[in-house]
Amino acid sequence: MAHYTHQSLIDIIEGLKDAGKFAEALRMVNQLLTKDPTNEEALLQVTDIQYRQGEISKAAKAIDFLNSTNNNQVPLWLYIKGVLEMEKNNRKVAKQFLQKALVLTQSKNHEIMRCYGLCEYRYGNREKWLETLEDAFAINDKDAEIIYNLIELYLLEHNYKKARKMIKYYHTHHQYIQTIDKDMEYYDMKILLFEKFIETQKVLDKK
Repeated sequence: MAHYTHQSLIDIIEGLKDAGKFAEALRMVNQLLTKDPTNEEALLQVTDIQYRQGEISKAAKAIDFLNSTNNNQVPLWLYIKGVLEMEKNNRKVAKQFLQKALVLTQSKNHEIMRCYGLCEYRYGNREKWLETLEDAFAINDKDAEIIYNLIELYLLEHNYKKARKMIKYYHTHHQYIQTIDKDMEYYDMKILLFEKFIETQKVLDKK
């Protein structure tokens, strides 16, 4: 039987997840949890695997355990909990966890801010989402998801001037744009669709 160090096992798990082999990945995570049921990294892996499989309720159990054992004081775990609650359309609960994460990070984490803004939007507060997104952009102006969300919101607001400006920014800084869980091709396609939409609106306005 092969023996792995903790980090090599995590690397293998990450590779299995990338390959979509979630059952195998979960079995390897359980090897870590068998030795240490409170292993924080392993519990986060459980959450991620179950989330990717669409098992949101199961994914929440591990993160609930982590939050309860740390008295809701770890921003990352609060953020993950908030995202999971948003996926379940529990906007009120999601907002509470994301607000707590914002306080603990002193509103300096752009991804937490972006998700909090999205939560506000789902509450119907589009103005708050825009304000929060622009603040997040000020912290990290190379995050592809933030740029994408800003363009989307500007279009919803019919502010085509700002949308075009942000699209131009995206193309100008393309080589420096950062992605997390999506490929650049995904954003390139979305931006292209936005550009086509704006061009269509120009044609319609002339009629």
